[in-house]
Amino acid sequence: MRPLLVTSTLLASLVCAKAALAQEFDYNPPGTLTAGSGQGRFDETVYAPNMRFPIEETPAFLNSQVWGVGGSQGPGGSQCDVANFSYPWWDNYCETRSWDMPLCPAGVGHQGQDMRASDCEKDVHWVVASEAGSVTNVGSYSVYVTAADGTRYDYLHMGSVQVQVGDEVAKGQHIGKVSNEFGGTPTSVHLHFNLRQNVAGVGNVYVPPYMSLVTSYEALIGPPPNPPAGALDEVTCDAMRGWVQSPNDPSAPIDVRFHFDGGADSTVGHPFLADLSRDDLCAALGSCEHAFQIPPPLSLFDGGSHEVRAYASDGTAALPELSGSPLSMSCTFELPSGVRRRVADLDAANAWRFSPFWDEISVSDGVVAALDEGLELDPAPRLVASTASPEELFVIDAGFRRPVGDEVTAAAWQLHPLTAELLSEEELKAFPEGKPLRSRPIVLVTASGELWLVDDTPGPNVPGVGGNGAGGGDDGAKLEDEGGADCNCRAPASRSGSGGLAAALVALGLATLRVRRSVVRWRRPKAS
Repeated sequence: MRPLLVTSTLLASLVCAKAALAQEFDYNPPGTLTAGSGQGRFDETVYAPNMRFPIEETPAFLNSQVWGVGGSQGPGGSQCDVANFSYPWWDNYCETRSWDMPLCPAGVGHQGQDMRASDCEKDVHWVVASEAGSVTNVGSYSVYVTAADGTRYDYLHMGSVQVQVGDEVAKGQHIGKVSNEFGGTPTSVHLHFNLRQNVAGVGNVYVPPYMSLVTSYEALIGPPPNPPAGALDEVTCDAMRGWVQSPNDPSAPIDVRFHFDGGADSTVGHPFLADLSRDDLCAALGSCEHAFQIPPPLSLFDGGSHEVRAYASDGTAALPELSGSPLSMSCTFELPSGVRRRVADLDAANAWRFSPFWDEISVSDGVVAALDEGLELDPAPRLVASTASPEELFVIDAGFRRPVGDEVTAAAWQLHPLTAELLSEEELKAFPEGKPLRSRPIVLVTASGELWLVDDTPGPNVPGVGGNGAGGGDDGAKLEDEGGADCNCRAPASRSGSGGLAAALVALGLATLRVRRSVVRWRRPKAS
């Protein structure tokens, strides 16, 4: 018979699990780690879009074992504490560890995601195969299943293992039970889950499993009675416009998800929160803030025709395609006027969240030379606002406060109001006002991998800045084939943005708030 203390904590976790079933499922943004546990990776890529959630029954809870209640670095207490069996979920990919992890901001970290079943009893809750495949390893506390597409699904710390090396397993098949096996030394009762894939330019690595787990859990819970709907109104070389709404919560903004040159079943999705106000929607939909206006990806400005598909995504398994979708885009890159500002290194590119897919265009050295060189870009953006007007955003750049402008510009630059540093009016105005940020970042990539932001001078009379910076603006002049200044466009290698958003949200005590979703990012591998 178990001691009374354990029985009580188990009872508490069961009560909490029942309460969770009645709650609306919620999760922190990807890359949001428990405070003090390291720097996460902000990455909304669903690396395994069709996988089955690895624990057979709901509810389940994703959070840290080490920094959670009862963990070795946690606040004390029992691993069966109700805090560990409550929504929202917490990412712990890249949590502080010593393992080499090229996709983590620190270069080392936790390889996957820890999750708990509905209570803390071991050898009770079934773990199932997330995808069909071959069992390629059974260790003292690990089982690997490799799918036909090469993705490896790792399941650690299970008891009652049901498979052997060489077995072929079906999707959803029992493979073991959530336990605390750790090669003879028990750990907490949980399942550690990894995804391992080939990533272009990086190799075969552990990829973030968090959003794959979110979407597979939502599919397990089931879709709402009514699917979301919307329209893709137009696609131009300036913007992709339309609207989406969920009838289950008609006033709340939801995501639009873009796919290029393929549908949701075959290409990576790029989610954005459709929360812009549009007057014509107010009466038609009963609320106004359901519109989206997003600049198309620069990597597709290659003169070719590209299919654009858009889907409505309200956080459930339902993913209906918008009316009007698909449309097509055919855009040729035009070099804007301004100056070129060197992006010092890959850390700076990631700090600014420049995306190779959305923000960067590969060009010849002649194109880069067509612009005068300006000041080097700051290593990271400093986003500020005044306490009197927190909705009015500025970026401190070379000592100037540059207005961010509207919500469309803020979204294009991945600047989230919740992460702004609040200053007094006096502190803010101590920085002279500079030129507004351009409507979107445009980053030139040379054949040698140098990155240059096409920009204005941050402010007037900045020494060491070329003459083209004075005019500014977004007007483009089509490139002529002069001195090798051809576009030579190609899609650069993939990488991700920094985890600064997650850290800032934690620091602000706002980690559970849902904010505008970012485009899919990949981290550039650091030089070895």
